[in-house]
Amino acid sequence: MGLNTMGLTIFDKKWFDGTPKNAKKATATLTFTDAVVAAETVTIGNDVYEFVAEAGDIAKETNVAVVVGADLTADNAVEKLETAINANSGVVTSVANTEDNTCVISYIAVGTDGNDISVSTNCTGASFEEGATKLGGGQYATPCNTSKALVAIGNDVYFTVKPVNKWTEDGWYKAENPALL
Repeated sequence: MGLNTMGLTIFDKKWFDGTPKNAKKATATLTFTDAVVAAETVTIGNDVYEFVAEAGDIAKETNVAVVVGADLTADNAVEKLETAINANSGVVTSVANTEDNTCVISYIAVGTDGNDISVSTNCTGASFEEGATKLGGGQYATPCNTSKALVAIGNDVYFTVKPVNKWTEDGWYKAENPALL
């Protein structure tokens, strides 16, 4: 089986400056330093996550209940917040670390779009890293800005057969050549 290169542009030199960058999702880390108090909230975009003893205790029907029960400890809050975010958000995911009492919130896709998602909390015992008010650090990978290309990076060959303007998972395919390994 061969690769039809008709219509492909083959670049014989680097077409990006410096070292290629990996695609990253925009993130923010929420750190709990103390127990939560019932009715405290974490807001991510338009979603408000409210810490409550029971699901019916939420202040507004539009809030998402983070049911911590009578165990208001930081590690329980981190676990329950992770569960509530992953079960209810179509915009972000969450990974909890109970040893550090942190909750890393990540946009669902790589790229810069997630950098516009606002985050906040009114928890007296929790804060976002460095006072973050938005998710941050989301980026597309390089190389980018091409329409149809065949690119070799190390022993890997990447190609696209459709116009793309970002190095995304959707537009590029990887071909491995065992003879190069």
